[in-house]
Amino acid sequence: MSQNAGVRMNPFGNRKPVIDPRLFIGRRSLIDAVCERLTAAPPQCCAVVGDARSGKTSLLYYLRSSTAARPICADATRFVFPYVNAGPYADLGASQSHGALYFWRDLARATAQALALPDDLPTLPDQGIAEAALADAVYALKCVVEDIIRRAGDHTFIFLIDNVEGIARLPRHTASFLRSLTQDPDIGDRVAYVVTSRTPLNRLYPVNELREPSSFWGLFASELFIGGLDDADIAALLERAPELNDADRAWIRRLGGANLTLLLIAAAHVYEWRLHPTGSPDDVERAAIEEVRPLCRSWWRELTETHTAPTDARQSLIDQNHAPTSDEAAIFEALHARGLAQRDRHGWRIASTIFAQALSDQPGRLSTEPSLPLPPAAAPATPPAFTHLEGEVYAFLRENAGRVCTRDEVKRAIWPVSPPSDSALQKIIERIRDKIEPDPKHPRKLIAVRGQGYMLRRDAD
Repeated sequence: MSQNAGVRMNPFGNRKPVIDPRLFIGRRSLIDAVCERLTAAPPQCCAVVGDARSGKTSLLYYLRSSTAARPICADATRFVFPYVNAGPYADLGASQSHGALYFWRDLARATAQALALPDDLPTLPDQGIAEAALADAVYALKCVVEDIIRRAGDHTFIFLIDNVEGIARLPRHTASFLRSLTQDPDIGDRVAYVVTSRTPLNRLYPVNELREPSSFWGLFASELFIGGLDDADIAALLERAPELNDADRAWIRRLGGANLTLLLIAAAHVYEWRLHPTGSPDDVERAAIEEVRPLCRSWWRELTETHTAPTDARQSLIDQNHAPTSDEAAIFEALHARGLAQRDRHGWRIASTIFAQALSDQPGRLSTEPSLPLPPAAAPATPPAFTHLEGEVYAFLRENAGRVCTRDEVKRAIWPVSPPSDSALQKIIERIRDKIEPDPKHPRKLIAVRGQGYMLRRDAD
């Protein structure tokens, strides 16, 4: 036996797609929405859109598993789920025609394997073959897929195409042939597609192509977004590690918000620290921030390329004290869908500490990255920007406005590990008062209740 055989692996360290359906966490509402489309007559195509590492591939693996098929409908055995990853075909350049050939070969093979049929495919032509012959070979493979579907008349074929961006880069006959499977009078009512994409599908093809009768993209009338986890999903995720205590779980949720990727990263760091507590909790948070920084900034760049904001929406989100414009609100809604921002009756606030710090910290920025703009000057009626900790404390008190929050309660919410002293918390309270009170020496909005704690009045805004 290996010397390390008894050492348990970090349950949050492997962030590859989940293959075992027993380990798949939540996404119940998303799965229900997909299943509603698949059980229509005829089944409807659907696109699942989400950020990189948001769980799109895991969702497709889950759908194709026999375990997942049972809740889809009473007669789940009639569904067949061939899976193909189109991602490798996205950057073939001059070899795009061969990419179409490889895609249809993989699709035909997956279709046969889904029914446990022998992998008896036509021989692929050599690399030097003419374009016309390549198109003929692609058509022959498409006919193989049609024939399998036609012979399996008691099955409905749901083709799972991961990273459908790859299809958009291939010759147009690839997408047209996919469309033709759904239009065939003999098999079309038993064929549908569930595809995944990092971007909305309308960014993958020319707009005028959507209106063409042969358009594959026109099959997707609506898109489903794979976003933040709900509370039950997060609890189930963190139950993977019984070594974590309640304070650890609260700490992870504060660090990661409701975003799957950031939760896994935060949980991996906290888990390692819990088992091997070297350094301080601040060191744990800094390590998590450094790991997520490139990813968070790439998310932000993608958002700002999609949504136009006239002011610095990034800073206003981090500061948590800026009433968003209508344009900024669209960005905040997108962040909310990803589990990165929360909204209450007072407005928006950040949901993930490491996301906020990854965007706001200046050290470590690559010189090739465009500098982020400075926060705009606040209007007289708008409070000055809080520091991050001030914003965290203020957001907690605002969520509990009108009720006395004890000092220990505030500390547990913001610092699950290594809470500050009462005097340190008092200094933070005083700095918040300096920014929200007309007369900080005689506070009327954020008041101290002797012997109990602090209360933010409901009319403090």
